[in-house]
Amino acid sequence: MREFSDFKPAHIAVKNLRLRTYIGFNDWERKKMQDIVISYSFSYDSSNSTKKDDIDYGINYKTITKKIIGLIDQEKFDLIETIAEIVLNTIQDFSLEIYNIEVQVEKPHALRFTDNVMVIAKSSERYKKAMIALGSNIQPEQNFAKAIDLLCASVSIVKKTDFIHTKAQKDTNQADFLNGALLVYTRLSLPELQRELKKIESRCGRIRTENKNAAREIDMDVISYNDIIIDQEDLDTFDFLRDFWKELQ
Repeated sequence: MREFSDFKPAHIAVKNLRLRTYIGFNDWERKKMQDIVISYSFSYDSSNSTKKDDIDYGINYKTITKKIIGLIDQEKFDLIETIAEIVLNTIQDFSLEIYNIEVQVEKPHALRFTDNVMVIAKSSERYKKAMIALGSNIQPEQNFAKAIDLLCASVSIVKKTDFIHTKAQKDTNQADFLNGALLVYTRLSLPELQRELKKIESRCGRIRTENKNAAREIDMDVISYNDIIIDQEDLDTFDFLRDFWKELQ
């Protein structure tokens, strides 16, 4: 993973996507298509896409928009809230790198004497579930306590495993590790949560070197996010991580 200092956020906005659909629960609304207007925005880390100037390294909003059109245009809905939910989930499911999603759905002339009625949905207001693994072999009890205390500013811990000691596996000439995992709920997106963990590592005194397997004050990684496994390689490598993951399901 890149250091959080390399993060280059880009904010993408698509305005006034005009579609026709059956929208409403009155009899006449079920028989006559009406206009709806959809706008959405999101952020993502554009460091790779801008460096390479290549859409393959970015987020293709044209593809997202086509998906939205296919799901909404000429379909039937009772509520514009439902449309907003579908659009938000479509964007969110497109890539875990996307965060800070905001969707606005307008129904023109839905009320007398008004231009429109609109619904706004924001991903930042919704809680997500994540499993976070911790490891330390430099003053481990002290650094676990400090890291968890700092983490509580941005997550709610709902469950945790026992903290166990394990032998170092990749660079064996060092002290045993203290390892554990937390199940948390947070409003942070995956990229935001990963950056927050790196900040906490730095505040606990960790200095990264070329040896990724060196002794460390604290190591914190997102293993799963909304039940999607993020670090399959670590799960495959470390038996205790697989046990933690199963325990926290």
